[in-house]
Amino acid sequence: MEDNVQRVKFNIRGRTFETFASTINNISNSKLAKLTRDHTSYDTEKQEYFFDRDPELFNVILNLLVTGNLHVPKHICGALLRDELSFWEIETGNVRECCWRQYFQHEDDMAVLNDLIQHEDLKNSWTECETVKERVWLILNNPGSSKLAKTWYCLYLCVVFLSIVIFCIWNIQDLRTDLYVSEIITHHYPDIHLSGNDKLTTLILTDPVPALFALETGCLLFFMVEWSVGFFVCPNKREYLSSWTHIVSFVLVFAMLMNFVMEFFKSILAENEVARWFYFIFKAISMVRLLLFIRLARRFSALRVLLLAIKHSLLELLLMAITFCIGMLFFATLIYYAEITNTNSFSSIFISMWWAIITMTTVGYGDVYPTSIAGYIVGVLCALSGLLLLAMPVAIIASNFSEYYSQNSFHQRFLKLQKEKKTTDISQINKVHPHKNTKIEDVNSNNH
Repeated sequence: MEDNVQRVKFNIRGRTFETFASTINNISNSKLAKLTRDHTSYDTEKQEYFFDRDPELFNVILNLLVTGNLHVPKHICGALLRDELSFWEIETGNVRECCWRQYFQHEDDMAVLNDLIQHEDLKNSWTECETVKERVWLILNNPGSSKLAKTWYCLYLCVVFLSIVIFCIWNIQDLRTDLYVSEIITHHYPDIHLSGNDKLTTLILTDPVPALFALETGCLLFFMVEWSVGFFVCPNKREYLSSWTHIVSFVLVFAMLMNFVMEFFKSILAENEVARWFYFIFKAISMVRLLLFIRLARRFSALRVLLLAIKHSLLELLLMAITFCIGMLFFATLIYYAEITNTNSFSSIFISMWWAIITMTTVGYGDVYPTSIAGYIVGVLCALSGLLLLAMPVAIIASNFSEYYSQNSFHQRFLKLQKEKKTTDISQINKVHPHKNTKIEDVNSNNH
């Protein structure tokens, strides 16, 4: 604008705005400041500039030019305002603190929504099933692809549940019997005293009943075949091996296989303590079969939302762990010196750390407790600080879950509307072209 005292008129979709040229020049590098009478948007007859833009957003732009501060009305989307600022070539660094939430909220919403969409379905490299490998891959990894895939999905979850039940009842003495598995290899089992430990005696000197052993072996074969077939038919071997669900399955198969082999060498387990520890470690690792239930997230969006909320809250969980450790060490040191005259408890800082953890989490086993007035005061402060340290991060995690849950609900409703619209469109096409009814339904089925 050459003359800073003249007034300039804008026609924004029929709504007229009039301001001083000096106001337009407040941001010299903007598109408004670069306007001249030779611009294509200038109407010489009406002596105004015409732009097919949103008048409400343009009013926000004018307020920015007048006051130097950008305020975002609550009824305007932050993304839409950003596009408007980009059109007028105005930088976005003038947002007032009172409008930060409104201006940046759409970024958080889009991040959550993109995360939900990304994890909604498995990423398959094949879009059309033309070979047997492609069909098998979809059956194993996409429960919604066909009725057979749903049947396989239900069978898989049933086997996982059965294997967990077997794991839990494996040590019950009523379901144990005399050795019969290891006699396949060795006919003489040494009578070794295992420290009088009933649990060791049950695991090492007895075998599970044949039915239980057969079911455990069947579950092992099922998981082995499932993992091997999935690896064979997968479109991307590297992605398959890097997927944490398949890593868990592989660790489970390996641990169960090691336990299965060790069942035939009970004599070595009885004689060698290191071998026994390997046996127990593999038994404990095989409990990762519980994580296989995470596959429920493929069919139940609420579980997927919970997992994503936890993943999105890892920073808060790390912060909680750090602050908790600081508080634990602080109160462990205080209670140790507050009970320095107590010879029956708090014999070391490590025992005091155990007490601090139990007190801060409000568990309170009562195996170690203060007896002095100073110890009571430290105990009260420790319990109260534990409540505060654990409550604040939990509130943040709950907020993240609420955000993910809300966005997931909106996304599911949007998908439902799209499905209804698609069904309506197909019905209208079938009315116009009845002879194409079968073909259209087949195309819809393939696309689904």
